[in-house]
Amino acid sequence: MNPIARLRENPRRAAVALGYAFVVLVVSVVPTPPGSLTPMGPFGLVGLDKWVHAVGYAGLGFAVASAIRARGREEVAAAVVAAGAFGAGIELVQATLPYRSFGVADAGANLVGAALGGIVWVVVARGSESRR
Repeated sequence: MNPIARLRENPRRAAVALGYAFVVLVVSVVPTPPGSLTPMGPFGLVGLDKWVHAVGYAGLGFAVASAIRARGREEVAAAVVAAGAFGAGIELVQATLPYRSFGVADAGANLVGAALGGIVWVVVARGSESRR
C-alpha cells in the first residue's frame, strides 16, 4: 500500500501531522523578541535556536512517518524528506518577512531533526511490532 493510501486509512494520524505542521508554520512566521535564542545550546556546540529547530522538526519527522505508518527505508526516507522540504520552504517564507531571516544552518537543523524523528519512528514501530 502506498503512503497516500495509508494517510487516507489513518485520518487521525494525518490530522495530527498536519496540525503539527501548522503549529510549526505559525511559530516560524511570528516575530520573535530580539536576542531571545542567542545563548549557546546544550554542550556549547551550536546556538540554542538550532536545537529548537532540530527538536521541532524531529517531532514533525516522527509525525509524518507515523501518519504514513512508514515501514521500509524508502518510506521513512520519504517522510524525512517531506518534513525537511517543509522546513526549507518555511525558511524561504521567512526570507520574505522583514522581521525574520533565511538561514541555511536553520534548514540544516530542520533536516537533521526530521531525520532524528524518522529514526525514533523506526525504533518505536519496531518495538511495538516485537510486542505483538
